[in-house]
Amino acid sequence: MSRGSVKEGPSVPSIEESLISQFAEKFGSRPELTDSLVLLGIDSVGMAEWTYEIEQAYKIKVDDELLHVETIQELADYIRQRQSV
Repeated sequence: MSRGSVKEGPSVPSIEESLISQFAEKFGSRPELTDSLVLLGIDSVGMAEWTYEIEQAYKIKVDDELLHVETIQELADYIRQRQSV
């Protein structure tokens, strides 16, 4: 490595990529960012379990605003918002 060059480490997946992977593992299908969570078939129990996992993974505490999240992209945006609080 020459002087002044930066060694790149492993890439960190974006929140969106992580959520899609978590969703696929938990629910068995790989959604698009704009897919409706309701139309993807997440029931209340599944969402409650996933919410807990999201809180742990992203070190956030969800609030009632999560009820208004409709897509994976909105969920990623919600997580970013909660991380900045």
